[in-house]
Parts: sequence; C-alpha cells; structure tokens
Amino acid sequence: MGLSPQDITNATYDPHTKAMSVIDRVQRILHEGLVYRVSGKITGWENAAVEEYLIRTPAGSNIHWQHLHLSLGRGDIDIEMFEGPTSSADGASLASSMIQPNRQSSNTPTALLFYGPTITDDGTLLHTTWFPPTASGVGQSASGLVGVTPGEEWVLAAGTDYLVRLTNNSGATITYGFEALWSELDWSKAGS
Repeated sequence: MGLSPQDITNATYDPHTKAMSVIDRVQRILHEGLVYRVSGKITGWENAAVEEYLIRTPAGSNIHWQHLHLSLGRGDIDIEMFEGPTSSADGASLASSMIQPNRQSSNTPTALLFYGPTITDDGTLLHTTWFPPTASGVGQSASGLVGVTPGEEWVLAAGTDYLVRLTNNSGATITYGFEALWSELDWSKAGS
C-alpha cells in the first residue's frame, strides 16, 4: 500500500532525528474512525442448542472482519462459518450494541449484524472450530472468527450474508460472552 496524499500531508516527524513517525495499520484505521465493535453476553444457552449470528455486508462495501472473540462458560462447542446462507427472517438486530471505538468519530457501520436468524439454507461452509470439553464448568476464551489467528482478517465479499453458528455440546446450560471487531475501509469517511 502506497502513501496517499493525506498520509503525506499529515506526516509527523521526530523533532530530534527528523525521522518520519509511523503507526501501524490497525491503529491508523482506528484513528480514522473506520473500526467498529459489538459485544454482548448470552445466558441460559442449553445443551444441544444452537446460537446463530447473521452478518450482512452491503453492496460496494469493503469489510475486513478482524475477530469474533468468545468467552465460553464451558467447553465442547462447535463453531461454523458459512457464506451465502438463505434466511426467512433476519433475527434481532444488534445495531444498538454496535459502537465506534474512536469516540471522536461520527462514522457509523454499514455492516448489519443479527442474532437468532431463521436459516433455511446454510450456504457454503468456510471454516469450523471445535473447543474441547472442560471439566467442572471451567471456561475457555477464544479469539478469531472461527479460527482466524491474531493479525489475520477475513475480507468479506460485498453484498453477501455470512452465518456464524455455535452448537453447545457441553452437556450443560452455559453462559458465554462475545465481541466482534471489524473495519470498513471507506476512505471517504476517514477522519470523520
């Protein structure tokens, strides 16, 4: 990625060495107001039950999904990600839970996230992750969109739905927390 005219205009220099100061890409897009997050806590997730999240990317979008972090109350959980599912109902919108981590930015996300959609066709399976059983209800924590390692991201196709499905095989009713983080690289909104 080359320098944009805005990069050159906004360049800062160390006053002693005159070297240009640089920040990493993730920090830069956060400063530009192009990062978004949503989080929540689900209680009463029964054994053998399924939890599903629908991610909808609008046409013309450039969405980079950094992670879905899960804090699981117990192990033996299957997590699957599908591209292009069909739904007859979107479920509950998570729009009111979405925030802009740059509290000085007025940017809002274009991606739509829903909890509990009615899925009629899964679409194409992209990835699976399994969190093994834990004894005595000891919890687990996991990062990544079904296995994406730190520093990676998924560049989601524009105008496409994605489904994340969690299946509780723990033998118990559990609680879990989730946090999703993504960026929308619309440089026309940068710095807003």
